[in-house]
Amino acid sequence: MLQTIKIKNFALIENAEIPFSSGLNILSGETGAGKSIILEAISLLLGGRANGEVIRHGADEAVVEGYFGTEELPWLEARLVEVGIESHSHELLIKRTVHRSGKNRIFINGEIATLNMLQSVTDGLVDLCGQHEHQSLFKAAVQLALLDRFAELEKQTQQVGSQFLKTGALRDEWESLKKKEEERIQRLEFIRFQIEELQNANLKLGEDEDLTQQKKLLQSHEQRLTLAGQIEEALNGEEGVLDRIRLALNRAKSLFTLDPSSQELFDSLSRACAEVDESTRFVRGYCAKSDLSPERLQEVQERLSLITNLKRKYGQSIEDVLAHHQKLSGEMDLLENLSSRLEEISTVFEKEREALMILAKGLFAKRKKGADQFAKAVTQELKELRMQDTVIDLALQFVPDLNFWGPESLGTEISFQVQTNLGEEKKPIQKIVSGGELSRLMLAIRRVIADRGGIGVYLFDEIDAGLGGQTAYTVGKKLKSVAQYNQVICITHVPQVACFADHHLSIAKHSEKGRTVTQVTLLQGNARREEVARMLGAEKLTPSAMKNAKDLIEGASL
Repeated sequence: MLQTIKIKNFALIENAEIPFSSGLNILSGETGAGKSIILEAISLLLGGRANGEVIRHGADEAVVEGYFGTEELPWLEARLVEVGIESHSHELLIKRTVHRSGKNRIFINGEIATLNMLQSVTDGLVDLCGQHEHQSLFKAAVQLALLDRFAELEKQTQQVGSQFLKTGALRDEWESLKKKEEERIQRLEFIRFQIEELQNANLKLGEDEDLTQQKKLLQSHEQRLTLAGQIEEALNGEEGVLDRIRLALNRAKSLFTLDPSSQELFDSLSRACAEVDESTRFVRGYCAKSDLSPERLQEVQERLSLITNLKRKYGQSIEDVLAHHQKLSGEMDLLENLSSRLEEISTVFEKEREALMILAKGLFAKRKKGADQFAKAVTQELKELRMQDTVIDLALQFVPDLNFWGPESLGTEISFQVQTNLGEEKKPIQKIVSGGELSRLMLAIRRVIADRGGIGVYLFDEIDAGLGGQTAYTVGKKLKSVAQYNQVICITHVPQVACFADHHLSIAKHSEKGRTVTQVTLLQGNARREEVARMLGAEKLTPSAMKNAKDLIEGASL
């Protein structure tokens, strides 16, 4: 139940707190007084798009808050848990701020939330029945939803819907495999060619780095050989390092004979002579084995060229190429076993399809039975709404072809058929029903399903437009009966409807400090009688006008 709305700097409303109660809440006022503002505010709370134009002139931010009681709506509390919002004390507090800078905010129970979260939580919380919602009755999905709610088939519909999704997933896989089967031979040939190419290459991780190093050594053969010869000449050529160290070593030996304290010098030169001699032998060996091999260079270059080509085709590195090879092998296995997989999926799909058909036909049978009861009940309501000759019928047909199924229809094709005059043919409602007739048809449907529960608030936006007199009075009685099971909020200009209010709010605008301001006032006692008298068309609140209003209100309470 919607308990309170707080509005600040929203359109013509500077600051207002609007209380609602259980039962029938009536909002009345002159045309243009701002009733549509209340609707816009509620729409914002339900996830409507925020528009900076709603911000009151002179303010930077508009704020709308709504407080709902959720004790009788367990599904709503479950949704809060699903989106990660704490649910406490059976309350739902929604706050939306709209800022001129575009930095809008949404809060649910004090926690910041996204628009998708808000729309998910509030879906179905308020059932808006207005003139611009009439066309929703033309949609098959809406018609089925109404029927399922009346016949209390929501759980069974969910069960069939789950089976439909499961079967649909199998069908998609089967169709995908079937398409692959048609392309299988061509694809297999291509994959086998690629796999053969990769297998013949026999790549190894790090091979390209090793080959690059080899190529560098082979290409620098002449330069390396020249450097090695120069090193050998410096070490062991005429007047080379080795001869000079040997000469120094002989001198040190003579010195050691004369002076034993020069032992360290003699030992150091001995080691130096041995190191240089070892270096000389190394460089001779290096020159001897550093033979140029043009054949090996060509082999290395060809191998590197092959690896480069494979990386260009299959990946940026040898690791990527090897991973692609493994992926191709897996795909080849799948394609080679495609026929058996296709047969397996086909068998499972057929089994699940048969199970789906059994469930869907069972649902259709119950929908068919419920449709007859629904049509009779709505037709009776329409008679009481002064549409005595109108007969509604729900034409249902089972569609066995899954290609024409949807998550709502589940094999059921539906059409609301209406006969508005005796002897005429029944036709779809969108072809023959007028706006006024649609208003009463929507009210009749809501009246029929009102006791099914599950809706937080019914909001009727001038659904009685174009009606008057006894018909409008009957509409008021019907709204009152709907309000026995649900909270109803109704915006109306019609006194025959307003007189049934359990809670009457007046919406009026006036000038204040050079600005137009919309004000919402709770009407009680004499103030309510004055409002009904005004709605009856009284130019002046004479005793006679007030008595007429009092009689109308008292008659509605009987």
